[in-house]
Amino acid sequence: MKLNLEIVVRFHEKWEFQRDTKCWIWTASTAGKGYGQIKIPGTRKQIYAHRLSYLIHCGEIPKGMHVCRVCDTPKCVKPTHLFLGSCEENLQDMKVKDRHLKGVKNKRAKLTDEKVMRIHSLSKEGLSQGKIAEIFQISQGQVWRILKGKRWEHIYCEIYPG
Repeated sequence: MKLNLEIVVRFHEKWEFQRDTKCWIWTASTAGKGYGQIKIPGTRKQIYAHRLSYLIHCGEIPKGMHVCRVCDTPKCVKPTHLFLGSCEENLQDMKVKDRHLKGVKNKRAKLTDEKVMRIHSLSKEGLSQGKIAEIFQISQGQVWRILKGKRWEHIYCEIYPG
């Protein structure tokens, strides 16, 4: 994206310094997940405010790279809080900081912690993954991932510590 004075000025009119976190908090329009957004002048397109901040203060964003935040505040656009990361690095950063939607944090989850524990106990009792999948109305592959600790890892770690 080519920067011009108009968008740079507009960008700097739309954030406020937050004393306690030292973040620059976006005060204008937000998109999904609370990320700031701004219209690109002369187009019908929007750009995320944190990506624009990175462009203004740090330079181009290589294709396929994400602009991540040290502070994990979706509305923060402070350049020193931003860093580049690949999709994989962004996901890993999310996981390390416990921001991913694991277990019941995920609004689309069909299972609860209790049901996942029951899946483990039914498996220990010898019930097949296919039968367990039928009982809980999930795929056999999902049952396998649960039993291997690839999904609902926090429950797996409770059952099989160490």
